[in-house]
Amino acid sequence: MFPRFLSSLLLLTLMFFFLAGCEREVGLGVVDLDRVLEEAPRAIYFQEKLDEAGREIEERYQVDSDDISTEERLSLQDQAYQEYQSIKEDLEDRLNNEIDRAVKEVAEEEKLDIIFYQKAVSFGGRDITEQVVEKLQ
Repeated sequence: MFPRFLSSLLLLTLMFFFLAGCEREVGLGVVDLDRVLEEAPRAIYFQEKLDEAGREIEERYQVDSDDISTEERLSLQDQAYQEYQSIKEDLEDRLNNEIDRAVKEVAEEEKLDIIFYQKAVSFGGRDITEQVVEKLQ
């Protein structure tokens, strides 16, 4: 008898909290990540840094192919690729963190509960792309 009473009380409590939380409409925002990556100054900065690193790595590992064996050349290419990938992953992580921070700030300012990427939403939601681009100055 006592466990049934506790179960009923728990169910009523959960229903109360659920209904109390439904007072306002859920705010839905969307952000066009492709546009953010093309227009945001920080995204452009990170792309330029990656391009610069790629050129530096290419210059550093450029060797006259007549002077080394095929195995050595493949090994150097692999080292260059690994170095480039490491830099790329670091820059991508940093940019993703900045984008996440900007999206969270805009969501809080606009009182939005859920943010989706534009590609995942056919229609609806408030487009916050411009505000995110502005945050990434």
